Order: sequence, then C-alpha cells, then structure tokens
Amino acid sequence: MSRIGKILDLVEDGLAVAAGLMIMFAMLAVCVDVVLRYLFNRPTGWVLQFSEYVLLYAPFLGAAYVLKHDGHINVDLLVGHLGPRAKAWFGLWSAILGFSVMCIVTYVGYTVTLDHYQRGVPSLGTIRIPEFLVFLAVPLGAAPFALEFLRLAFRQIAVLLGRAVDSPSLE
Repeated sequence: MSRIGKILDLVEDGLAVAAGLMIMFAMLAVCVDVVLRYLFNRPTGWVLQFSEYVLLYAPFLGAAYVLKHDGHINVDLLVGHLGPRAKAWFGLWSAILGFSVMCIVTYVGYTVTLDHYQRGVPSLGTIRIPEFLVFLAVPLGAAPFALEFLRLAFRQIAVLLGRAVDSPSLE
C-alpha cells in the first residue's frame, strides 16, 4: 500500500504546485491588466475570466494537499476536551463523512464534465473555451481529496488499534 500512498503524494504535490502557479500567474496578470488599463487605456479582455477560473481551480487542486498536512480549519471546541481514543473515533467518523461527500462530489463533477464535453458546450466568457474545461476542476480535485480522507480514516483506525502512525502514506 505504501506505493499507492507515494503515487497519491506525488499527485497531490503536483496539483498543489499547479494551484500555486495558477495563483501567481493570475496575480501577475491582474497587475499587468491594471497598468494597461489605467496607464495606457488598453485593458486585456481575458484576465478577469482567467482569474475566475483560477478561483475555481486553486481550492479544488490544493484541498487534498492541505488535508494531508492538517492545514484545514478545525473547530475543536468539543473535540479538544476529548481523550485520545474519543478523538480518534471522532476523526474516523469525520474522515468517513469527508470521503463519502467527496466521492459524491467527484461523481457529480465527472458526470457534469462528461455531459458538457459530449455536448460541446462553449463558455460564455470573452475567451470561448469548452465549458467542460471549467468543470474539470471539480472531479480533478475532489478525487484525490476523497482518497486523502480515506488515508486519514486508515490512520485513525491504526490509532484505535494502538499502532503508531508516523507517516501519512497508506501503510
């Protein structure tokens, strides 16, 4: 199983790097667009549309990486007062719920993306691109997110069984 974990790590790291690069490019493009608009009265037509797509892609592509590194926001008002075993049970059920939700999101995202691909639906923005490319962010990001929740569930089971879990790989 550790080979699967390593592959998942590579995919998540790659998606996180892609999300970061998209955000950096969008930031630079917006700065250039502002300069072109206000100094030369020649704005670009594509920066706003591209930035909107980045705001969809970046969270989906980076979510699994953030979960792997325990970077998501936690409200632990109740859980913080529980013992280690109760925390592990709570973590297990949270991971199962997260896995289930992300499986549904992946499936629905895949079916919508496939439908738009098969029908050849174009986007309505300044730059006409196939709409399925916009929706592709959902299954592309939700699938590794679901797998990361599954890995988290296995780690919680290991804790409940009294096994030490040092690395996040599927072992």
